[in-house]
Amino acid sequence: MSSEILQDKDFHFYPVRKPKFEFSENGTSKHWMDGSAYKTHILNTWTLFFPDGERFFIRSIQKFLPNIKDPRVLRNAKAFMGQEAQHAGEHKKTWKILEDQGFKIKTFTDFVNSFFVNFVEKVLPAKSCLAATAGAEHYTSLVATIGLQIKALDQAESEMKRLWEWHAAEEIEHKSAAYDVFLDISGNYFRRMITFLGVTIVFWAATFIGAEILLWQEGLTFKWKTRKDAFRFIFIDEKVFFHALGAFFRYFRPNFHPEQEDNLELSKIIFESPEHKYKEIA
Repeated sequence: MSSEILQDKDFHFYPVRKPKFEFSENGTSKHWMDGSAYKTHILNTWTLFFPDGERFFIRSIQKFLPNIKDPRVLRNAKAFMGQEAQHAGEHKKTWKILEDQGFKIKTFTDFVNSFFVNFVEKVLPAKSCLAATAGAEHYTSLVATIGLQIKALDQAESEMKRLWEWHAAEEIEHKSAAYDVFLDISGNYFRRMITFLGVTIVFWAATFIGAEILLWQEGLTFKWKTRKDAFRFIFIDEKVFFHALGAFFRYFRPNFHPEQEDNLELSKIIFESPEHKYKEIA
């Protein structure tokens, strides 16, 4: 069934864009997302582990470029790598803002880098790293869709809003790239599901533990507003728990494909807006 989906699906292609974001400590408050420490630090945590995660994604696909049989898959794989490289670079620029605001992030970022380089890539076979990339992209597309659907980023400060809208729109755009490479190279259902279980644990554990580390550094861990915002983020406003649970079970379907998620229009709306006109470099 997976190979049939690969042959029959309607491919869409996308460019690699070169954005220019201007970040500064003075232009970014500590709680730049809706005035909420919790929501801000969820996004800050993604900013801290995305760059090394995205470089891992690039390496996991790069190894298989010579083996990809479908030219459409190859074209999108290269565009995916280009977009992820841009994401890693732009998010890493914001690390200095956090350090200037007094946050100690080096231990966390060093751990993330070592986790991918010295553990995941040394322990897992290359095809499992590729499957892990496909699974992780399922979650990044999910959180991008949630954020754009409910216009959560409208509550963010301007330059951070632009950064996250651009990133979210591209995550939706290339949601199928890694999955299609996996189908082209292997498509083994057992490998896909075993690695997805690991991805689920790592992605959400890193998200919530990282946020708690940043909150602890601010002395906000046990504040009523912090815990209220956490509850609303997980269960009421963004409903992250329910969306993640649904996404988890959808991925287990043998005939699952990311293009079954009808969310591409959200990406198009972003890139049709005047504030998201970027130079295309590939």
